[in-house]
Amino acid sequence: MARIKALRRSGLLAATALTATVALPTPAKADNQYCGRPYWVKGAIQAKYDEMDGPDSPLGCPTSNEQTTPNGRGKYTTFDSGSIYWTSGTGAHPVWGKVREKWGQLGWEGGALGFSKSDEFTNPDGVGKRQEYEGGTIYWHPSRSNGAYPVWGKIGEKWGAADWENGPYGYPVTDEAPGLRPEDGYSQQFENGPIGWAPGEANNPQWQRAKAKHIDGNANSGDQAQSATLLSKGPDRGVVLVRGFIANTTGFYDRIGEHRSFSTDPEAGAKGTIAWDTATGQVGVYIEHSCVQGVKCWDAKPLVRTPHAKENTDSNDIEQKEYWVEPYGKGGTRVDVSLVNGFAESWQPELANAGRINATFWLTPRQYDPDKTINDTETFDVRTTKDRFPSWEVLRYRHLKPTSSAPEVSWMGRVGQTEIGDLKGVQHTCTRIGVDSDDPSMNCN
Repeated sequence: MARIKALRRSGLLAATALTATVALPTPAKADNQYCGRPYWVKGAIQAKYDEMDGPDSPLGCPTSNEQTTPNGRGKYTTFDSGSIYWTSGTGAHPVWGKVREKWGQLGWEGGALGFSKSDEFTNPDGVGKRQEYEGGTIYWHPSRSNGAYPVWGKIGEKWGAADWENGPYGYPVTDEAPGLRPEDGYSQQFENGPIGWAPGEANNPQWQRAKAKHIDGNANSGDQAQSATLLSKGPDRGVVLVRGFIANTTGFYDRIGEHRSFSTDPEAGAKGTIAWDTATGQVGVYIEHSCVQGVKCWDAKPLVRTPHAKENTDSNDIEQKEYWVEPYGKGGTRVDVSLVNGFAESWQPELANAGRINATFWLTPRQYDPDKTINDTETFDVRTTKDRFPSWEVLRYRHLKPTSSAPEVSWMGRVGQTEIGDLKGVQHTCTRIGVDSDDPSMNCN
């Protein structure tokens, strides 16, 4: 095989094999010309080309002599299907295909990426490719990346800390893009969610409060709380709260409820709250005790994680609070709750016989759509099938604030209550597409 390849490199030796009367080329020409073409391949570039099997490599045959790059730092030679670039600091490396196209779009070696400092690698998934450059790395996958894209800087650091393309974010699907203002930093879309970075970013105090009470904290006297890692790690979209509460729409409901209307306070009272830390997969459930204001309070019943929470029941005979959380769709979750009426021991028939609070919520992260100008992939679409009583709200507390003026909480949906008797009535289905809006009301039927 080595002999055959040597013959191909010369391009002239095939003719000399026919007759000894034809003059042989000089050794220098045989060592530096390939495929019978009049181009010289030299030095470290030639060594790399030969290492790759020369014309039998994906590069094919040379199409230029060795040239100096416009910035004067390196050398390159072009071939049928790519190029080899060399500098004294990076060595010689081939560039080709989609990765080369992207590199060229970004200004070749004169752009932010600089020179290649590695050959093209196959990723651990056995399909995707990557190539390292002085200023970052270009990634490509035939079906997952929507093209080839560079990853670098602080966003690259965050992505790497989350295990690169093998982690919850997957492959990049866009270039990095600046915000509207310098202080907004940059963001980049990945398969399963965005990663952002800003020079002044800091932990969101509302995220800290939501996590402290509902995931990391213990139950207050009379309350019930549990926390466990029930879901897979995902893109960090913050802490999501799904909570049901009796709103003060009448004097009676104010006396037995949480004495509030809709609220973004992460510690606002609720009959039941399920919290989800999207980055870690931790789920926290917090159930508060029930009181008739100024009369009497009852401790919350035991809290149990059971798939039985998926069954709609109005019986108070099951003396436990039930919940279930499981993955749903691509990076989403399904939440089921069946909460025994906190007033089941009350002497008031309209409270003792009201039944259970049943609800199911589906949270689906918004997917990137290359055909859309704006993609709000940090948030969720929300759908619920629930009792018409009490009120419910779904909130998201982002982990990091890019600037001090950035919002600390986003509404993902809310729906008000009807009458307490509807705990035993027909459920309804409500939905909301998770785009930012001044009106987070869910559409119900």
